[in-house]
Amino acid sequence: MVQSASRKRIRPLAGAVVLVTLALAACQPYRDEIFLIVNETGENVVVTWSGGVYTSLPPGRSTEKIPPPNRCRVTPLPDDRFTATTETGKRYTYARPMCPGETWHIRKPFPS
Repeated sequence: MVQSASRKRIRPLAGAVVLVTLALAACQPYRDEIFLIVNETGENVVVTWSGGVYTSLPPGRSTEKIPPPNRCRVTPLPDDRFTATTETGKRYTYARPMCPGETWHIRKPFPS
């Protein structure tokens, strides 16, 4: 009888956990909705966006931004300017608009 009572208390709790998990999963942005910046330089970088500091990224780290949904369907396109500067002074530029579903891989140039 004691086991039966404890099971009755666990079932609503389990149901609530499932509902919360589903709600949180539904709130996660899909890959095609985010703009992703990935630091593949092997150095810490400071990323600026249109002249202001946006973020600092250690090697191998990334950050994401959710641009407005129709951002890259307007004319003229937004004038975004992302620049990443490493600790040793190397600069990388992403001079296109920040569009949903795109990734900027900040990386060393391929050896020639």
